[in-house]
Amino acid sequence: MPFPKYALHSLGWMRYQRRRIQRAALFSALLFALAANYSALCMMLARRLQPLSLLAIPGLYLAGRLCAGHPAVMLALLAAGLALQALSARRGLHKGVQFWLFALLLGNMTPAAAIPPWQEAAWMLAGAGYGGALARLGLRDWFRMLPAASSADARRYAWHLLPWGILAWLAGGWMRGAHAWWLPIAAVAIPDPSPDQMLWLARERTIGTLAGALLSGLLYWSLRALDAPPLWHVLALALLQMAMLIAMRHSFRVFVALLTALVLSLLPPGQLASGALERVEDTLVAALLFAALAWFLRQRAPAAPDGKG
Repeated sequence: MPFPKYALHSLGWMRYQRRRIQRAALFSALLFALAANYSALCMMLARRLQPLSLLAIPGLYLAGRLCAGHPAVMLALLAAGLALQALSARRGLHKGVQFWLFALLLGNMTPAAAIPPWQEAAWMLAGAGYGGALARLGLRDWFRMLPAASSADARRYAWHLLPWGILAWLAGGWMRGAHAWWLPIAAVAIPDPSPDQMLWLARERTIGTLAGALLSGLLYWSLRALDAPPLWHVLALALLQMAMLIAMRHSFRVFVALLTALVLSLLPPGQLASGALERVEDTLVAALLFAALAWFLRQRAPAAPDGKG
């Protein structure tokens, strides 16, 4: 091979390897950040789930990744996870278990990365440990316990969560988009044992998701216009994560907006627009569906003996 051709071939190989390493590093940062947030939120919403979340989050992510290409196994695992989330409503733990299912769906539906599944799970484990330590050391006064649901409410919750969660996963797999996991996550996140709470969740998640998509776009274009080095991107993500944890105690829609912006800002630039659009579309579809269901359930609720609804 002539020297000029050999040199060009070597430069092309080095450029490919550099992009591959950058893509793997970005995906690892995404997994670490998501696992840290999931673990912290599990502990803040349901402290009794810690330290189980430390193993459940990376374990379910790895299980979802290994189930890729095996839909029957994933279907059984997802159904078991949805049933567990519904049963945990009796003890007020359902919103914490929800983040375990997010890890399972994330592992099964996101495109394969440039690193092996075991390494991805290791990053998730490190992130879960960091998130748990952050919640235990810095957010001690923020722990709260969700109210437990009655037996009838938990049973109704299961009948809503199981079929719609499975159908959303099947629809996401059928669409085969780069961000098809947004839809099942939205479908699992919005249902609640209380119809009033489900209406509120549908509204707040829709507003927060739309605001988060706009915020991620603003952040991307600002950093690009300023030609900021990667360090500024990392600092912006750290500020987003800190603001998200602060906002959780004061405004749920602001928390959803910051979490959405954080996740979207970790996507490759070429996927930002499509990821934001799919995130808004899927959340809107799920919110409209469950808002209609919650309104129907509220209309069917028997009136109180004193005549007050």
